[in-house]
Amino acid sequence: MNISENQGIAGKLIIKKYDLNGALQERVSAGNDITKNGRDLVARLFNADLATWDTVNKVPTVKRVTKVKLGTSDKAFDPAHTSLQGPVKEWETKIVSIDKKDASDSRVMLTIKGELDESQCNGEIKEAGLFTDDDVMYNRVTFGAINKSDQFRFTLIWEITF
Repeated sequence: MNISENQGIAGKLIIKKYDLNGALQERVSAGNDITKNGRDLVARLFNADLATWDTVNKVPTVKRVTKVKLGTSDKAFDPAHTSLQGPVKEWETKIVSIDKKDASDSRVMLTIKGELDESQCNGEIKEAGLFTDDDVMYNRVTFGAINKSDQFRFTLIWEITF
């Protein structure tokens, strides 16, 4: 019997723009691309020889994705890039949930959610990326310009399915 699986890792960013009264003003969704360093990060999860080492506990470690950065560039994706092309702001992400799809689907979805209040990251935004504590860029997404001002709050939801 030949059993195979060919579903790759897929991700998308959803940006919801709300006015100060909480009314949704804009919703943008864009698929992301995984960088070479991001693929190496995933590989380190499976191979202790590729992981960094916690010298105190003498165990392999892999830095977690903890930050989202936003930028101003819509430059084409290059898997060799190690940073955004026009950085603006970064903040810590909060992992909201890890959900399995229904029983007929063997995939898992990780949802990472971030919030920007009216005072944060004001200006034109065209790109975003997920980063580890030590600034390894896992992935990058570009989208049409979104103008962020002190009149709006953003909710950013990154869905990664694997």
